[in-house]
Amino acid sequence: MQSAADLTKQEQQRRQRQLARLIQPEFNPQRVLVLGDQGLAAALQALQVEAWGLAEGKGPALPDSWPQSYDLVVVQGSDVPAPPALPGSRVLFLAAEPEEPSALPAWAPALAQGGLQRDFSWKSWGLLSGAALYRPGSEDAAGLAQGYEEAMEALRLRLDRAEQSCRDYQKLTEHQRSELSAAHQHEQQLEGALSSVTGSHCWKLTWPVRYLLSKGRALWHSFPLFVLLAQLRQEGLAGLRQRRQDRRYYEENFPGQTFRAARLAPVELLVRQSKTQPQGPLISIVVPLYNTPLPFLTELLDSVVNQTYRNWELCLVDAGQDEKVGQAVAARMAQDSRIRYQKLAKNDGIAGNTNAGFALARGEYIALLDHDDILHPCALWYAAQAIVQEGADFVYTDEVTFEGKVENTTLYHLKPDFMLDNLRANNYICHLSVFQAALLQAAGGGERGEYNGSQDYDLYLRLTEQAQKIVHIPHVLYYWRSSPTSVASGIEAKTYCIEAAIKALYAHYARLGVAVDEVSMIPDTPGFYKTDYTIQRPGLVSILIPSCDHAKDLRTCVDSIYAKTTYPHFEIIVIENNSKEEETFRTYERLERQHPDSFRVVRWEGTGFNYSALNNFGARFAQGEYLLLLNNDTEVITPRWLEEMVMFAQQERIGCVGAKLLYPDDTIQHAGLGFGYLTLAAHMHKNFPVANPGYMGRLIYAHDVYGVTGACLMIRRTLYEEVGGLDESFAVAFNDVDFCVRVHKAGYQNLFTPFAMLYHYESKSRGLDESPEKRARFVSEVTRFQTRWKAELAAGDPCLNPNFDIDRDDFRIKLQPLE
Repeated sequence: MQSAADLTKQEQQRRQRQLARLIQPEFNPQRVLVLGDQGLAAALQALQVEAWGLAEGKGPALPDSWPQSYDLVVVQGSDVPAPPALPGSRVLFLAAEPEEPSALPAWAPALAQGGLQRDFSWKSWGLLSGAALYRPGSEDAAGLAQGYEEAMEALRLRLDRAEQSCRDYQKLTEHQRSELSAAHQHEQQLEGALSSVTGSHCWKLTWPVRYLLSKGRALWHSFPLFVLLAQLRQEGLAGLRQRRQDRRYYEENFPGQTFRAARLAPVELLVRQSKTQPQGPLISIVVPLYNTPLPFLTELLDSVVNQTYRNWELCLVDAGQDEKVGQAVAARMAQDSRIRYQKLAKNDGIAGNTNAGFALARGEYIALLDHDDILHPCALWYAAQAIVQEGADFVYTDEVTFEGKVENTTLYHLKPDFMLDNLRANNYICHLSVFQAALLQAAGGGERGEYNGSQDYDLYLRLTEQAQKIVHIPHVLYYWRSSPTSVASGIEAKTYCIEAAIKALYAHYARLGVAVDEVSMIPDTPGFYKTDYTIQRPGLVSILIPSCDHAKDLRTCVDSIYAKTTYPHFEIIVIENNSKEEETFRTYERLERQHPDSFRVVRWEGTGFNYSALNNFGARFAQGEYLLLLNNDTEVITPRWLEEMVMFAQQERIGCVGAKLLYPDDTIQHAGLGFGYLTLAAHMHKNFPVANPGYMGRLIYAHDVYGVTGACLMIRRTLYEEVGGLDESFAVAFNDVDFCVRVHKAGYQNLFTPFAMLYHYESKSRGLDESPEKRARFVSEVTRFQTRWKAELAAGDPCLNPNFDIDRDDFRIKLQPLE
């Protein structure tokens, strides 16, 4: 388990690497001295820069063995005294922490004596709070004054925006208070109305009639004769006869001592599956036992014996000391020869005991079952069907946790089809998993003791690396018992699991040759992990921003990019779309003057608003390896937003990369698209609070999605051209979804990352489709989209689960019946 100190240290190291990646291309220094070093010198050395560092609090004197002059001196923190003579011609001041003051005031006399003046023209000025660069002064007083004025103007604009945001939040708070007050008043009115009704003479006098009607309805639905008459009317005599035969077959073939199969599935389904056996392989169910409570063991055995698929064996390996466990198993073995048992000489841990079960198994396929959990009676039948019909060598199902009785479900885990990025962020596969024994050998054999606690995670990573056909069965077929010490009740109950999982991920990347900087637990979310991939293709990002007037929105967007972005290689291309206001063109001129090397405006000569045509036009002028489609009504929040997107966009298997977009009230506007939801596509988790982890943590980790919004979408330029760019027949609506579908069908995986976060003010510059012409255009685009992707819409979204209600965007569960 990573301690708070470890997490703080990791964050500090990450920040130092960011600083190094900013400093190296910006200043191209040969020798760097870091005063108040927190690891920056080492990070610069990793970039092939000669660097020396003195820790914070050390005196200004340099060791005799060090050079006495440097291209750049970096001062971090506030406790760094100024030396008698400056050891370099350029001095960069940085706060050691985002909220910490710099040492600049203490250094002011030395800077003045050395003739150094503050420089506001360097590219990354304003990128970091408290950052200041000093270099030899210029005799051009006019130029210096202009630089100061431009800097002050930028600060004034930022202050104006901050004050406006405060006013907006104040209005929003007042509005919410008003709504809350109105809701309280309405509640009081309803309570008063209810009290007046229940306190009336009429209500009291009619109580006997209501009571008799209620009891009569209950009797009608429960009295055996009435139930029989209802069934006879619905099914006829033949149906009743079949029902009776099924019940007799069930009683003979699904015994169960304490746990009957009919608690989880209709008798008709159990009988039908039992009579129609898939011609599948022998499945060995491996269960390591360790002092298993007898009631739990009995329920587990009942759930296995009552499987509708009959070609199985149960391999129990016991490392515990409770002799009653062996006796209970022996009694069951006398009743069913498919149950096998081995008493282990010693406890080799979870991995070692499971491997003993693998050695005992004779089946062509293996299933893993924990010693206190329950299998749905149809679980193996569905797995065997997937093996026979689809040739699966790895199968997994949905699952649910429960407390006490199996009916007391606490959490449904409805999973997507196999998604590599999801698996790299958390062990979402988990239970039930069935895999080919030959696949286990190809993946390097059984479980490994060095990953105890996350041994299954390591195993699934290795198995899926080698698997040829992975099939997900979207039915809840595994019941995971939650207890105070089980991982089902929270992985924090077993903190060593987290360390083992991170270790397993590092090993996974090493096997595949994937370069990563770091794998870490996402703070405050045990069981979820973040991978920082090494950016091996740090190409130029061309940010395409269509814009028509709304100069203030554009300034907010562009200024936030320059003020916060830590990724050094980007250009901004604004696609001017027939603006009318003079303020818009003054804004263009100011931004071009402030950022002459990385900002430009290109003018589209078309008419109206066509988002697809605008971006396709802008892409012609792009020089970058990556294209980033960005709305002009956005504002950057996270400084590493481009790094977080580039690290995925550089990967050949990845197509479109999307970011987490927030409304101004810090609720979710976009966190990935659900394809087929709300009839076409929906922003999943829309209006969730930003602090909400989302369904099974989906708002806090990077994962695969069918599509992302074009309001902030990154893609490799070559791939953009490969699929033909945006379809210009979708002028306003569904152009981004159509684009993502085409990328998906071309064999690439689209992805959402929550670590790139921006505000999105939701199409302010376009307005709502309220006019008859706009409504007609919208209907036309909807019809064309539904026609083009009819088959894909019918197939559903593999990145989600068919047990979610497609008429909602909040992951509301609507379980599909078993077939």
